[in-house]
Amino acid sequence: MEGTTTSRAVWECANGVMYRTAYEILRNRADAEDAVMDAMYRIVQNEEKFAGLAECDMRALAVICVRRAAIDIYRKNRKRPYPVDELPEDVDTMDSPEEIIAAEDSADGLLRLIRQMPPSYRDVLLLRCRYGMSDREIADILGIGGGTVRTRLSRARAWLKERLAEKEGRLDE
Repeated sequence: MEGTTTSRAVWECANGVMYRTAYEILRNRADAEDAVMDAMYRIVQNEEKFAGLAECDMRALAVICVRRAAIDIYRKNRKRPYPVDELPEDVDTMDSPEEIIAAEDSADGLLRLIRQMPPSYRDVLLLRCRYGMSDREIADILGIGGGTVRTRLSRARAWLKERLAEKEGRLDE
């Protein structure tokens, strides 16, 4: 794999989990490999976002990138737009970004809610809150528009607020 030290470090720590993530979405070896390469291309283009990160953070960002690349390929293969929210949610992903973060943080209740969130919302929320990226940086990493980033962030926050209110309501009963 050609590239700088940072892109090599991402590749070395995340290539296996990237392939598994892509394969779980696409169920096709060639497409999964294409998704990994597309994600690595995005990573190399945005390499400064990965520089200096711990290995677990590199893996988490790489998984988000490859998930997006796999969804793009999935949509292209279907020859019609396919909403991300309709992709299977019950896929058992090993070493998902949420699992990596859960090992580091003590906010288990909130993390459980974030895991239940639709992936399109979860990705932008994690990139913003966990990695402190701007709308433009998130748009570049995910290959979407800045308006889409803002919409997804707003919906993610509303989704979390609604679930937390439901949870709080159950505790008061």
